[in-house]
Amino acid sequence: MEPTEAPDSAEFSADAATSWVSVCLSNMLARHGITARRQAAEIAHICAISVSQARRKLRGAAWLFDEVLLLCSHFGESMDVVFSQAHGGLGTTTKVAVCQATLLMDGQRIPCEVELGPLCSNAEESPTQLFAKRDSEGWFAGTRAGLSRMGPLGPCYLVKHLQLVTPEPDAKARIAVLDDDQGAAEALTDWFNEVGYDAHAFTQADQLLKASANPFDAYVLDLLLGHGQTSQHVVEHIRLRQPRAPIVLLTGQLREGNASESTLATLLRTQDLTFFEKPVRPAMLTAAIQSTLDRLSQLP
Repeated sequence: MEPTEAPDSAEFSADAATSWVSVCLSNMLARHGITARRQAAEIAHICAISVSQARRKLRGAAWLFDEVLLLCSHFGESMDVVFSQAHGGLGTTTKVAVCQATLLMDGQRIPCEVELGPLCSNAEESPTQLFAKRDSEGWFAGTRAGLSRMGPLGPCYLVKHLQLVTPEPDAKARIAVLDDDQGAAEALTDWFNEVGYDAHAFTQADQLLKASANPFDAYVLDLLLGHGQTSQHVVEHIRLRQPRAPIVLLTGQLREGNASESTLATLLRTQDLTFFEKPVRPAMLTAAIQSTLDRLSQLP
């Protein structure tokens, strides 16, 4: 790619600046051998967020400072280097970074990567030239007429280069199942795997706590774990790291009086949980988890 003039920082909108942060971080991952197809999953793993949240951030959604710091620290790079002029700072003359975008063509929405050219004025017209604009969903590329149908989206840039990409299939949501009854844990895990999830069975709390260093997307926990132990400490550990992750508690011991209703009530009130009594209907359990995952995927 040939050097070109980046958009003037005086004209750079807050949205464009946010996208610039995404581009700089994407470039950093690329320098460490993380291809574009794997970057969302890598960011999700390092920042303990969902893959869908990571994809939105790569498309230009807002980043938390702690997330940026985590990524830079993980790869041993200082923020000064990652966001220096040598790697595409605002208002500098450098190589223009490639952004993930959606090409609008003949009523189709096609994933692509675009190299942004200079900021253009509304007076510039060309029936064949492609332009790029950004809204809350990310960058869009198309002709002037095609983009105008989306309404005003802020600054418009010339597209210097565009490349179509094969859409990456959504990663399977990872679910952890904890039950001291191995048969019950494996049966539920088999169900989740059969319907399209990546589920893992655990029979001891310590096993799950060690594995949760690589956070799961959702958790299904038996309230009673044997030897008078409950899963309360597991719930609290997960909530410290993942305040929003779906957690479902299961028990079949309420009627017998073996499970404490007060403990369950406290967890439901303070930890944002869902509760099912055993025997559980796997389809209902799956629907509850997926409903929460869908809702979380829509959050910024």
